[in-house]
Amino acid sequence: FYYRVVLSMTFKALGMYEKGIRNTLSVQTRRHLLEFPDLPESFHGYRILLLTDLHLDGLPELTDIIIEQVKDLEYDLCLFGGDIRMETYGPMAPSIRLLKKLVRHIDAPDGVYGVLGNHDCIELLPDMEESGVTMLVNDAVSISRDGDTIWLAGVDDPHYYRCADLDLAYREVPSECFRLLLAHSPELYEQASRYKTRLYLCGHTHGGQICLPGIGPVFTHSAAPRYTAAGEWHYQGMTGYTSTGAGASGIPLRFNCPGEIPLIE
Repeated sequence: FYYRVVLSMTFKALGMYEKGIRNTLSVQTRRHLLEFPDLPESFHGYRILLLTDLHLDGLPELTDIIIEQVKDLEYDLCLFGGDIRMETYGPMAPSIRLLKKLVRHIDAPDGVYGVLGNHDCIELLPDMEESGVTMLVNDAVSISRDGDTIWLAGVDDPHYYRCADLDLAYREVPSECFRLLLAHSPELYEQASRYKTRLYLCGHTHGGQICLPGIGPVFTHSAAPRYTAAGEWHYQGMTGYTSTGAGASGIPLRFNCPGEIPLIE
């Protein structure tokens, strides 16, 4: 009701609906440098491309814009943070077709991994894997270079389906290693810190998507504190980064909250 009636009618009445669409299509790559004193030396300068909240079938032209942004970038690892589809129901094929088109332009030496979001039902899993994204559903993989190793864990959606299981995800992960967690939303921040996660990457909030000048997001759609809704944040020694996402949800509009493709080093 908030998106489809209140906001949609409001911005149409104000003559700002098309501007909101243009804002959404103005997604940009943003580079971020994060520092960790305990990061293994071989991973200094390691680059992660984070693609989250794409909602590809909401504005199909967005896929080509994202491709133009990423096709010439250099990175070591690509992570999809969930929410490939615009709706939480209905046909899956349109978003999968666009995902396959995008993944063809991804070149990540250490692989392409993803997690499910609250718009991604479990039936999407086989098609996403067929698209070239290795899905982590409460699972973890090791990444090694020059004798050093870090671990990437990925969990099921913690927001709507609430199927995230950190016990399962970290079951084979050595306690002394550098731990990177990919989750759809920041709502596992407390549990993740107890599991000695060093870097927590997520999305879901869209940074609010509709933000008021000087105030920020009207809604974050997250039970986590508002400071975790966008950008870099810290909690008990753990660093988090919440992407504002590359797409838009509910209605295809953004105001005072640009979409982004984070390239994290």
